[in-house]
Amino acid sequence: MSDTHGPEVFHLEVHPSVVFKLGEDLITDSMQALIELVKNSYDADGTWAEITIDTGVSAAGIQEQPSIKLSDNGSGMTIEDIRRGWLTISNSVKREMKARGIATDRGRTPLGDKGLGRLGAQRLGDVVTIVTRPKGGDVEYELTIDWREFQSKSSLSEVDLTLLSRPTSKRHGTTLMITELREPEQWSSASMSSGGGGASALQKDLSVMISPYGDERGLRILLKVDGERIDLYELPKRVRGAAELRYLLDYADGTLEIIGEVALSYWAPQDRAKPEDKAAFESLLQSDSGNSFMDWLHQSRARQMEAFDCRRADTPYLLRAHRSIRLADLDNVALHRTGDVGSDSSPADPGQFNGEVDYVTLGQGQPDTFGSRSEFRTYLKSLAGLRVYRDGFGVRMDEDWVGLRKSQTSGSSFYALRPENTLGFIDISARHNGQLIETTDREGFADTAHYRNFMGLLQAWRSFTEQFQTFIRRSYNEYRQESNISAAGLDPEASTEVLIHHVENTHKRTIVTAKQHIRSIRRDADEAAKGHDRVAKELDASQRSLFAGSVDPAIEKELTNLRAREKRTEESVSGIEAIVESLDSEQAVLDVLKSQSEQIRSQLAQAWETVSLGLTAEAVSHEVAHVAEGISVRSTQLRRHLVDAEIADRRILNYVQYIQSAASALKRQLGHLNPSLRYMRERREQLSVSSFCEEMVGYHRERLSKGPISIVVSVERDFAVQVNRGKLTQVIDNLILNSEYWLLQDHRMGVQEAPEISIRVESPVVTVSDNGRGIDRSVEATLFEPFISFKKRGEGRGLGLYVVTQLLDSEGCTIELASERNVNGRLFKFRLDLGGMRVEA
Repeated sequence: MSDTHGPEVFHLEVHPSVVFKLGEDLITDSMQALIELVKNSYDADGTWAEITIDTGVSAAGIQEQPSIKLSDNGSGMTIEDIRRGWLTISNSVKREMKARGIATDRGRTPLGDKGLGRLGAQRLGDVVTIVTRPKGGDVEYELTIDWREFQSKSSLSEVDLTLLSRPTSKRHGTTLMITELREPEQWSSASMSSGGGGASALQKDLSVMISPYGDERGLRILLKVDGERIDLYELPKRVRGAAELRYLLDYADGTLEIIGEVALSYWAPQDRAKPEDKAAFESLLQSDSGNSFMDWLHQSRARQMEAFDCRRADTPYLLRAHRSIRLADLDNVALHRTGDVGSDSSPADPGQFNGEVDYVTLGQGQPDTFGSRSEFRTYLKSLAGLRVYRDGFGVRMDEDWVGLRKSQTSGSSFYALRPENTLGFIDISARHNGQLIETTDREGFADTAHYRNFMGLLQAWRSFTEQFQTFIRRSYNEYRQESNISAAGLDPEASTEVLIHHVENTHKRTIVTAKQHIRSIRRDADEAAKGHDRVAKELDASQRSLFAGSVDPAIEKELTNLRAREKRTEESVSGIEAIVESLDSEQAVLDVLKSQSEQIRSQLAQAWETVSLGLTAEAVSHEVAHVAEGISVRSTQLRRHLVDAEIADRRILNYVQYIQSAASALKRQLGHLNPSLRYMRERREQLSVSSFCEEMVGYHRERLSKGPISIVVSVERDFAVQVNRGKLTQVIDNLILNSEYWLLQDHRMGVQEAPEISIRVESPVVTVSDNGRGIDRSVEATLFEPFISFKKRGEGRGLGLYVVTQLLDSEGCTIELASERNVNGRLFKFRLDLGGMRVEA
């Protein structure tokens, strides 16, 4: 008789080590663990949460049991909440709430969604005691978990946990007491100040994880260490109040609004500045609170002031700028589908956010809170950086995640934000920014289309700050220079040649006047010397007289002094004559400077031609490289086909090998492309503008044939020009390539189904336009200045249109934006007046 058994039922079990491993891997350190617990207070609708840290050293110096206590006035937990929330690992009620769009009674979207927050307590210490009072009840529950009891067990269920309950009249809320700390020395050392009454390491670490920028989010964090209350908000508030430059950011409904405000102290020289720099600041800015400077900006820099939407700011700031940046206008904006497969794509909106960025140097002082400059700088360094907070809780990012340090140069002309002096925050929320998904380890965001656009908006903000700060810094330098020139009685708009001529004339007049004065001084000195000699002789004769009395000693002493003065005067006059002769010889230096100035102007004109040719060469080389790569790939495919088909025709195989070798050589040569073919640039010829434009369009039409862009020419009234063909090619090429770039962006986004570039010839004007988005209003006034570009970093230098301007100017021609606006309310037509090179029929 054989034994038979029915099927046995098994269950998956979780070994306790898995829980400890989860705590170590998903919560990177003790500070992160503490913050995960504070987030529970936010999700529980608390209005305050108090962190009490006892480092284990009493006031009397007695070593005691270290502990961490977290208390709040949140909604508390019922028995079911404890069972589902604390005793069931990774079961998250909050995740369900977020998925269904359910908010708390205070309208908060829960921050937690992974059900692992309770592992934070395990990460901090071996024993956690939970005392909680649910809202609307009169009972208090207490539960103690000793994680050490699980270490010797093979399953979590082998450890019994006892829940105590008792009546209470206390208000609702929860207290966690964590003892047997895993890293007690960390809290002891972190709580100590760095010296001089400054912020402790604990304050600095908490400022990274909990926003120190106010408590308007509804949850105020209180901190007490060894019985001493520590304010997390006051020090950052005082530092921000001393900012010399402030940016306010507000993004909603597809548009980022930026306000920049600059205080007078932004232009103040640092402690080690030259005395003349300090004197200039005091006389030009500080003396009248910047009023004259503001008047000068509105008069002399009106276009730039309009481009940056600048106006007088409210106290304590002097100047206020404004810029609107649309998400849809970003270069290479990331798209996402709005529905099922096949549905339209639109820019991935990261959701509403706001922020503030402050620039603080305080080169000549520090806030009253700090006892010394070094103490202030130490604290500023700990707070520096742009941080992201979701509902007031930090998202750990790379130190320089917006790239302030990457764009920094060491030159004195670098005017952008310096990372060590920049502090601020970007506030996001669980409700509005659910698409900005934090990684599981809370160490940044997942790389999604929404995050890429979030970064794109902040990069556009950074680009604005660089342009704006360069403008206001250079404007002050120019204002100071013009003030100095005006003080010399010159026109501030005077050219270099006029200034050199002024110096020459002043130099000559100075020498002539100095020589006249020297001759006059020498005549007077000679007369005085003769008079002294006569007096001396008469006194000497009196002394020798038999009847004369002795000479008064005072007169004799004075006579000796007069002789000494005569000698010093003679030496001084000789010295002045030597100086004047030296000045006279400096005329040769002025002549050299004059010659060099003329040489530099000529070289600059040639340099712009070379730069422009380089831009065209870059575009052509890219296209040729693409063709060469295609030839190389196709010849390789053909060679493989011949081998597979067992075709052994030696002539064909040799030809294919030749084609492959030629393509490789062509690609190598492209790396050595020399754009300096001067003999080509100097050849001038008479061209029919319509024929020239047809040739240009023929080339680009073939190049663009596989894409969505069409290009057309219309001729209203043809004319001829005398010009170097390469130079005019560079001008038209630049405009076409620029239109192509943005039309492809618009087509990718689905806002332009039939992109088109148009060239219109009507003597003496050529108009180049397209049916894309148009020129952004913020750069209308400065479009033809150098380094103005909306292309993302690395894609555009902002030099193309400036180079076009220089090339046309060298031929007596101009380029401007026509006043007509497109359906987006933007300028879109480039009007080239070629009258300066036109040849009359």
